[in-house]
Amino acid sequence: MTHATDSPAPPSSPASPVSPASPVSPVSPASPASPASIDQLAEELVAADGSVRARALGELVRRGERSTPALVRALDSRDVDVRVRAAQGLGEIADPANAELFVAMLEDRDDRIRARGAQGLARLGDPRALGALVRTIDDFEDVAHAPGTLSSYALAGMGPAALVAVAPLLSAPGPMTRQRAFQVVQKIVSELLGAGEFVARWREMGTYDPASESPGREAAAAQWRAWIARTFVR
Repeated sequence: MTHATDSPAPPSSPASPVSPASPVSPVSPASPASPASIDQLAEELVAADGSVRARALGELVRRGERSTPALVRALDSRDVDVRVRAAQGLGEIADPANAELFVAMLEDRDDRIRARGAQGLARLGDPRALGALVRTIDDFEDVAHAPGTLSSYALAGMGPAALVAVAPLLSAPGPMTRQRAFQVVQKIVSELLGAGEFVARWREMGTYDPASESPGREAAAAQWRAWIARTFVR
């Protein structure tokens, strides 16, 4: 198909002279389009066009706490995808008035909504956030960067407190949980002490492998927990 930009534009015709008897009427500038209301944006969360949905959600987040009542209503939708978008908006806005709602979201059937509840608490700096992030460490996997999850990323940015909180998960029943916990440990220790120091500690404490089912894995996990307690618990 030929696009308009592929063809040269035809030469312009000479402008016709304007008769002095017929003055040109001034052209009124076009009025800018009125911005969509918050309710209109919330309605667009159900649009068939993904770009429309993304734009609406981004604008609702940009408007901040003014958007939270509409997003709270959308969280009660029977459409799970609308609920997930509403949860994302609420978690990113992190309105302090929604702290108890974020706690309630941790009980949701959908793992993405549970993760957004933990995210909201973390963004608020709520004292319940650390426990919520640990609880949801396996929720809402980043499929493009497995095994990362929304909560494992948040934990990795929380420093020594997160180390103490995730240390028990090094002995979790599931290998994916163990792997996410150890990634948090690796990132925090590497940032605090340097990547070389992390590798040295890993070798010294039994080369912990979260995927291993050997007895040595649990012995190494116990050494990591003891080292974290000695180093970071005051």
